[in-house]
Amino acid sequence: LFLAQPTVKIANNASGMKVSWNKIAGAKGYTIYRSEYVNGKWTGWKNLGTIKKGTTVSWVDKSVVSGTTYRYTVRAVNGNYKSTYKASSGLLYLAQPVTTVKAVSNGINVAWTESTGATGYTVYRMEYNAKTKKWSGWKKMGTAKAEKSNCTDKSAKKGVTYRYTVKAVNGKVCSTYKASGSVKR
Repeated sequence: LFLAQPTVKIANNASGMKVSWNKIAGAKGYTIYRSEYVNGKWTGWKNLGTIKKGTTVSWVDKSVVSGTTYRYTVRAVNGNYKSTYKASSGLLYLAQPVTTVKAVSNGINVAWTESTGATGYTVYRMEYNAKTKKWSGWKKMGTAKAEKSNCTDKSAKKGVTYRYTVKAVNGKVCSTYKASGSVKR
């Protein structure tokens, strides 16, 4: 029995590293492997287990650590038959910051949890339009250095409701994000 080699893609996810691949004809399941980049080299492949459904084509590795670079591979399996495999590109995992907001005398204070491995943070804001009863899209407000974990939006208008979110960044890699609760200035 011939099983084609799955093509693997990885991405930062709110609860870990999302591993996805294409469905392989004849597969009864998929075995997932992970390698970490430690001290300038890749570790050996660690078997993370087998998903016993041939229809499943994604999985989230919740055991990852923020600030660590990982790569994955997936083998299609059917009994004793296994496909060949090829490693994904490596990707730095950045944990999703938790954002909290509160109105202060000179604007809105935006605070977030730090993500190990981040070299900075990008802050975004959306505004609620009371007339149309709709939220605007996300607008980039600015960036903060890694050692910062809060800022004050002094451009927030009195009487207007906002939501904020923060992405952890390192080069071209960024975390996922989740909107804060709404806050009225």
